[in-house]
Amino acid sequence: MIQLKHLILTLLLLSSVFAEQKSVYFYTTETNINNFKSLKVNFDNYLKHFGNYSFQAFNNKDVFEGFLENENIVVILSSWHYKQIAKKYNLQAKLVALKKQSITDTKVLVGKKDSTYMGTVTTPFSHEYANTYIDKLSLKTSLNILNVPKEIDALMSVGFGMSQFALVSKESFELLKKANSFLASQMEIFNESAPTLRMLVASKNKNHNNKECVEIFTTLDSKDEGKKVLDMLGVDKIVILTKNNLQKLGGVE
Repeated sequence: MIQLKHLILTLLLLSSVFAEQKSVYFYTTETNINNFKSLKVNFDNYLKHFGNYSFQAFNNKDVFEGFLENENIVVILSSWHYKQIAKKYNLQAKLVALKKQSITDTKVLVGKKDSTYMGTVTTPFSHEYANTYIDKLSLKTSLNILNVPKEIDALMSVGFGMSQFALVSKESFELLKKANSFLASQMEIFNESAPTLRMLVASKNKNHNNKECVEIFTTLDSKDEGKKVLDMLGVDKIVILTKNNLQKLGGVE
């Protein structure tokens, strides 16, 4: 009897060790993470509370998409990127980032007052995203894109004459107004996008009702490791998407 118990415990242990690992993949065109190693350490430590999960961050869009054929995955990506690839990779958005009580974000093109559409645009966003934004302006004059680490770097570059425009979130420009009102007073918004959903959490459509996935992300703010992750991602919380917002996103039904 004792031997049987040991055998059962051994089998349970082995099944746990060799259980299929679930992966959380991260890539977003609209958030610049400077320390992927620290993000991974904190995310992996948090995910240990939920079983055999592993976190992997990507800084290349094509490489990231190369892993999306895998089935047992959860992905974190921008809503702009999600709209492009959801149907191709059978993704279903479930959750959205919340910051300052809002799940939407507005992008703005900021420059020195009386500037003309010439020169360099500094931004922490990907070249592809920035180009798409600028193309929608239908400008006759081309603008060169220069990546910088953070949104405040992009704004400061404009303020000190190192670039002509900055493509940032409206929140960042409002923050500059409070932090350096003199510098901000010399600048103005030349273009403002419609509000778009913030960063999304999505999984393969067959896992749409995976309650564990929802629990993992909606309780990030309940543990120290999770709070560190949220801070690095620059958001306050992850919340469930409403059916109305899902319909606006499109993708998999």
